Amino acid sequence: MRAVERALEIIETFSMREPQHTLVDISNKTGLPLTTVHRNVQTLLHKGYLEQDETTGKLRLGMQFVRIGGIIIQGIDLVQKATPHLQRLSKSTEMNVNLSVYDHGQALCLVNIESFHHFGHEIKVGQKIPIYAGALSKVILAYLPEEEFNSLSDTFKTFTPITISQRNELKEDLESIREHGYAKSEGELQLGAVAYAAPIFNYEGKLEAGIAITGPEHFYKEESRPSYVKALLQTAEEISKDMGFKKIY
Repeated sequence: MRAVERALEIIETFSMREPQHTLVDISNKTGLPLTTVHRNVQTLLHKGYLEQDETTGKLRLGMQFVRIGGIIIQGIDLVQKATPHLQRLSKSTEMNVNLSVYDHGQALCLVNIESFHHFGHEIKVGQKIPIYAGALSKVILAYLPEEEFNSLSDTFKTFTPITISQRNELKEDLESIREHGYAKSEGELQLGAVAYAAPIFNYEGKLEAGIAITGPEHFYKEESRPSYVKALLQTAEEISKDMGFKKIY
């Protein structure tokens, strides 16, 4: 924890009025020994959180903060636009509803709307699920660039006996998802839970997120499933439209 605190203390010495510092400047401002500052700065430089001017040798905040800031801003915009649609979807289907985005090999949950039935199958905000497991993760992976799939290992950790565990099986599933426009899973993350998921696209026509409805198997009566899928796809289309996506027919 102390190492994290030192790194944050160094980062917080930079400001609009003082966008650049030397190692000595940082040592004076933080009260940290010069050797400690040097060691932490090297790590921050390596990770892209700091940059060094080749002429003056002074340090400044790196472009990694621009990337992270962009993710935060984009995420807030997405959540604000999507939440009213997701609330209506949850109310009409009486299911748990989630929205997740891709985050370094995992699906990160940004929105969780729990059904009033309190099924207990919900994914919590901030929870991460491997990108190969469950309908919501798979629908995200299906529409990512192929290199994301290629970066996966040959075998996967399983959560239940139904969890996909092989790349070739996953590849077939992803092809089916792209063909039908939505994903389905039964018991992949938790036995007895069924989920359907659909992709959200942005103004560039690229994947922005995935949304899913989840509930217990006994709640998904066979004759009702088409209506659930229709409501899910309609909601995904509405959110995509709000994100600037224009469907080409």
